[in-house]
Amino acid sequence: MRKFLFIFIAILAYLLLCSKSCDSDERDDAVSQEAELTKTKERIKNEFKSEDLSKKSLRAFEVKAKQKLIDLADYLSIYYDKPIDKSFKNQARLMIQDLFISDSVQINSLLLNESEAKNIPINKYFSSGFGSGFNSMVFTFDSIEVTTPLRRIDDFNYKGRLSFSQHVKTCSSADTVFTVPVRMEADIFASKVRKPFGKDTLQVWSVFLGEIK
Repeated sequence: MRKFLFIFIAILAYLLLCSKSCDSDERDDAVSQEAELTKTKERIKNEFKSEDLSKKSLRAFEVKAKQKLIDLADYLSIYYDKPIDKSFKNQARLMIQDLFISDSVQINSLLLNESEAKNIPINKYFSSGFGSGFNSMVFTFDSIEVTTPLRRIDDFNYKGRLSFSQHVKTCSSADTVFTVPVRMEADIFASKVRKPFGKDTLQVWSVFLGEIK
C-alpha cells in the first residue's frame, strides 16, 4: 500500500513540476514576444519620425503610393455607384480627400472619363456634376510604374511621380461602355505630418497623392 501511495505522490509531484515548468516557459515566451514587439514598434517609430528616410523606406513608400492610387480607383467606383447608400458615398468622398496632400491639388478631368481635358481642384471636384449621366462608373488604374523616384524637395517633403493606365466601365440604362485606356501621371509625396502615436503626437512620414494629369 505504501508503495502505491509513494508512486501516486511521485506522479503528482512530476505533474506539478511539469505544469510549473510549462507555465514558466509560456511566461518566458510571452515576455520575449512582448519585448520583441516593443523593439519593433520603437524601430518603426524612430524610422517614421526620423529627419531623413533611407532608400529602403523610400522604395516602401513608393509601393504604398501605388496602393493609394488603386484605392483611389476603388473609392471613385463607390462614389459613382448610384444605388449605393449615401452614407457610403460620403465616406468614400472623405477617403478620397484623405489620399491627397491637400484639398487644392488639381486633377485632370480625363481621370473621370470626361471628353474635355481640364484641371479641377479636389475641393471643387465633388460639386462639379461629373458622372451624373450614368448609373455607375467602375474605375481601374493599372500598369502602375514609378517614373520619378521619391527625392527630397525640402525639410518636410519628398516628391516623385507614377504613371498608370486608366480604364472606366460606364453603365447607363441603355448600355455598358468600356473606355479605351488612357495613360496618365500622378505626383506622389512622402511628407512629414503630425499624427497621434499612442499617447503622443509626433511628426511622422506619410504618403500622399498629388496632381494627376
